Amino acid sequence: MRKLHIPLMLAAYAAMMCAAGACHNSNANDELAHHDHNHEHNHEHHHEGHEGHDHGDGQEIILEPEQAKLMGVKVMTAKSGPFNSVIKASGQIVENAQGAAVASAPTPGILTFAPGIVEGRQVSAGTLIATVKSSGMSGGDPNNVAQVAIASAQKEVERLRPLHEAGVVTTAEFNAAVAVLNAARASYSPQASTGRITAPSSGVITSIDVRQGQFVDAGTPVVSITGSGSLSLRADVPQKHFNEIGSITGARIKTPYSSEVIDIADLGGRRVNSVSAPRAMGGYVPVYFSISNTHNMLLPGTAVEVYLQGAPRDNVVTVPVSALSEQQGNFFVYIQLDKEGYLRSPVKLGESNGKDVEILSGVHNGDRVVYEGATAVRLAASSNVIPEGHSHNH
Repeated sequence: MRKLHIPLMLAAYAAMMCAAGACHNSNANDELAHHDHNHEHNHEHHHEGHEGHDHGDGQEIILEPEQAKLMGVKVMTAKSGPFNSVIKASGQIVENAQGAAVASAPTPGILTFAPGIVEGRQVSAGTLIATVKSSGMSGGDPNNVAQVAIASAQKEVERLRPLHEAGVVTTAEFNAAVAVLNAARASYSPQASTGRITAPSSGVITSIDVRQGQFVDAGTPVVSITGSGSLSLRADVPQKHFNEIGSITGARIKTPYSSEVIDIADLGGRRVNSVSAPRAMGGYVPVYFSISNTHNMLLPGTAVEVYLQGAPRDNVVTVPVSALSEQQGNFFVYIQLDKEGYLRSPVKLGESNGKDVEILSGVHNGDRVVYEGATAVRLAASSNVIPEGHSHNH
């Protein structure tokens, strides 16, 4: 095994050179083979636990512990254990029917919005959205007309009541007058009489459907409000995985606006649709989950990457996705041999749930794998660029 020793000063210089665009990973190993640096450092490496393991490309990387700590290198121990099978799919965050509401005009008239009503505003139930006024319109205010009709019908009922009791007016005539009164009352709306449009529920205004000063009819949708509490996740599973759908128990998602992979179990997520009679749509089978959005982490309508969790498997070696490095389509990790020795190990990947990835070869149970700061180790491996006139004779 060749050892490449990178002193603290050279590692810092390499980082500076790479920041300036002078770091060439593609030919780093070729250059290393032609440099003869005379370092008189005595490193006694004890590679315990690696007997019989075929790790790496034979070149050990030396990174001083102080420099590793400064550059954020963190190491974890790879362990074999249970790991759920994964089906990767596309999906979308969609609104639940009970999670959306519409505020409508209670009466015809000219609409005037309340101050501050804009898309994206958070509102509470009962917040004033707009007012509608019918005064001055041709035909008058229908709610005022209804009030007049109620008063007139009420007087007629009161006139006929004693006559009915005296037997002068028949029961049919009296009941007809009562029916007119009830119809007039039904056409009158206390809310319409104020012309106020209020938010029917708490949430975020996601659309404004009319303009300031516009004439609206009774029942015209004015604004749409999306509640922040309940949403759905629709995962579009390719039909080739149809036989595996029954084993799906959970999911993780990744949105375009965050690098974080979210386990929907942390949002109270649960599967809601039955697999007894699924329907295929365009080559995909939809699988639905109900999720909570109380902290407004998710935006309705967002397309997401979905990692569906299937049946568990035992004795699977995994590492965090952050431990992977990629070069020309090939993946590898850095394994710590001792406090300052590292080895690049090519790996063959299995399934990934977005946070962890299955390792089919290249990492063994008990290996200490760099899961943060792999870039620093890569720089140490390729930082053989020496400034002109600089000597490495110690």
